[in-house]
Amino acid sequence: LEILKELNELLDIGFSEKQWREASGLRQFKPNLKRITLIAELKNSGEVVSMGMIEAVKNTLGRYIGYLNHWATKKEYIGKHVGKLIADKAIQILQSWGCDSVRINLAHGTDKKLLEVFGRTGFKPIITVLEKRF
Repeated sequence: LEILKELNELLDIGFSEKQWREASGLRQFKPNLKRITLIAELKNSGEVVSMGMIEAVKNTLGRYIGYLNHWATKKEYIGKHVGKLIADKAIQILQSWGCDSVRINLAHGTDKKLLEVFGRTGFKPIITVLEKRF
């Protein structure tokens, strides 16, 4: 939760703790959806240093599309491959769920270095999404 708050402060992802808490118990009941949260903790203290949610959604064609959502790593652990470790595990899980592709939704203006990192692992931009908030 703290990582999501920090991410919202940096990138204004539209995170609302109240809405997140209210919806967290309902998420697992959405039809055609598989979802889990992956968490990287320090062995000695149990401190959460990175986390992300994965989900597989069955589209109208019957294909499962995997998503890496709400990924965050504490500043002091960026560049230490913690995020890559759980992302690799996430992709393995999504493949085991029958996903034939994986998508990452990134905030507009995402750092070019991060885009290059994803590009080296095989991710390519495919869509642009516009949003209007109320």
